[in-house]
Amino acid sequence: MRRSRTRRPAAIYAVLQAVAVVLALWLSKHFQVARLSATLVALAPTLPGACLAWFAYRDDRREAAADTDAKVKALAGFVGKAEAEQRAQLIGPGAHRIDVTFHQRTEPANNATGAAPYGRLTDIVSYYQNLRPARLAITGKPGAGKTLLALDLILGLLAPPGRSDTDPVPVRFSLADWNTDRPLQEWLAHQIHQQFRDKGITLADATTLVDGYHVLPVLDGLDEMDTDTTPAGRRRAVRALEKLNDYQDPTGMAPIVLTCRTKQYEDLASLDLRMREAARIQLNDVSPGHAAAYLIARSTNPDRWDPVIDTFRDAPGGTLARSLATPWRLNLAATAYEERHPDTQAYLREPDNLNTLASPRAVRDHLLARYLPAAAHQHPTHPNRYRPDQTHHWLAALAAHLATTAPTSTASSTDIVLHQLWPMAGRRVRTADTLLAALLILLFTTLFLSRVPIDFSFTQLFNTSVVVLFALGTIRQATRPLIPEPQTLQLPQLRNPAHRRQLAPYITFGLVVGLVLGLVVGLMFGLESGFAFGLSSGGIAFGLVSGLVVGFAFGLAVGLTRSLEDAPPTDPRHPVWGNLARGLAFGLPAGLVFGLSSGGIAFGLAFGLTGGLYYFAGASRRYLVLLLCTRGRLPWHLGTFLNWAYGAGLLRISGVAYQFRHRELQDWLTTHPTP
Repeated sequence: MRRSRTRRPAAIYAVLQAVAVVLALWLSKHFQVARLSATLVALAPTLPGACLAWFAYRDDRREAAADTDAKVKALAGFVGKAEAEQRAQLIGPGAHRIDVTFHQRTEPANNATGAAPYGRLTDIVSYYQNLRPARLAITGKPGAGKTLLALDLILGLLAPPGRSDTDPVPVRFSLADWNTDRPLQEWLAHQIHQQFRDKGITLADATTLVDGYHVLPVLDGLDEMDTDTTPAGRRRAVRALEKLNDYQDPTGMAPIVLTCRTKQYEDLASLDLRMREAARIQLNDVSPGHAAAYLIARSTNPDRWDPVIDTFRDAPGGTLARSLATPWRLNLAATAYEERHPDTQAYLREPDNLNTLASPRAVRDHLLARYLPAAAHQHPTHPNRYRPDQTHHWLAALAAHLATTAPTSTASSTDIVLHQLWPMAGRRVRTADTLLAALLILLFTTLFLSRVPIDFSFTQLFNTSVVVLFALGTIRQATRPLIPEPQTLQLPQLRNPAHRRQLAPYITFGLVVGLVLGLVVGLMFGLESGFAFGLSSGGIAFGLVSGLVVGFAFGLAVGLTRSLEDAPPTDPRHPVWGNLARGLAFGLPAGLVFGLSSGGIAFGLAFGLTGGLYYFAGASRRYLVLLLCTRGRLPWHLGTFLNWAYGAGLLRISGVAYQFRHRELQDWLTTHPTP
């Protein structure tokens, strides 16, 4: 947020003015140099300056308030657009929603007032606005529609007449990403900056908005913070609830909306751990009437669903009605049974097959097995790009990997992050990484020895030492058990004139450093020729030119490099390829210059490629090695496949991670690795 340049000078001037007035009056009285009236007259010309300082300070306060209001309004617009798109993807084709109902669950103590005993999705905004304090816990069984209810609440609070200019902006956060050792408000500000930094929301802006209570946290997925086997004393959810209960604004308990599965919330409540001063609601099963209306609305031929609807009416508590009692299961059924043959357009299956299934588990397995090929076939732009068996096999491999990843403050059991997938291949990744390093070392060493005569000159000893130390360092990088978070090269910044101007200091610094290092290298070459022939001007010229080239490249690369926290949020594939571009930008220019001075261009390119991959692009290198080690288990173009799966509605995107559309789909694939 922009700070006025007049605030500090005005404040300093006002203080000095007050000190000067007091001092002048005291001196006038103490030394009797003049009457008090004369002193006041002498001070009169300074009054305009004092007034100017006051006006500057007052205007600055108004400017800051107006700037905050503008940021609040802008954030509301960004959130509304993003969450409308997210809701559209969850609802699916036709934008048909189920008006789910819920009831209040009264806790033994510390309930918010104003909560009605019953409610429904269409009146969730008014239900929430009646709460005092405005703290709501949304619970329900898997697939009941907790996230969708939260999305409707967010969009309703952002739209007139639900929103006024003084209301906080509801922003949804995934609790699985919260390191609970970090203060809540600091984490909230960091997440807002990460989500909307490409929209101009800086970390300072986000901190101001959160600290000023202009943000309503909508915290999604308390149940995803831990596994069922995590001891109660070590659960992140426990620490999260403690911090939520400490979260206060000037009026008392600060507003919060929380979602959690019923079982996990009740497990915590049994230990007297719950969100205090809050209303808890629990989503009800979808009634047979609402389920029938939804299936009819989703179908182009509603008569096909008559056998299912008849079963709902005749046995409202039967297996089929209970199995299709959540929005998620109803969406599965509608998607699976609307699939058609690509050539004849005939329906591939009839809904009355559902009446033959004997148990809820059988219904679940039946729907999920058919949902994958149906969703692939109904892809909006690239239907059937991958075979259904391939899609199932690859997604099941990823689900199995997530099942072995315990949720922690740095890793999630639901996030598919490309540069963090390499452990799924086990020790083979580090072994293959080391073998790749050895091959590259063998390549550039062979090229070096084939071009360089064996002697004991200073230059040759220096170059050989560099190559040997570089090779040892490369092996060390290849065997590292941990890889740092990728830093990426933001090439799109070159299109923006403002960003290009920001690169000037980095390039200037790089040129200066390059000139100094180039001069040192040039002097070394010159001294090698011997003072008997005079100092070699060619060596110095080569060193200076090389230094300028490398300095410019390094300065530009440093200026364009951003960490994941500062890089604009694009699609989840960007960190890998941006990190690879950074490695090549750093490695190839330096390697080429070193090759020209020692072992030739081919040697320099091999040397630079190795350096770029192993010293500047560790995350993308491990990702590429993973693809080599998982041929058959994963596609070679994994990022392209995951983006296609997102378009098909099988996955969703959260920051730099892909996630399965629903946890039930992820868990089912874990136990069903083959179609």
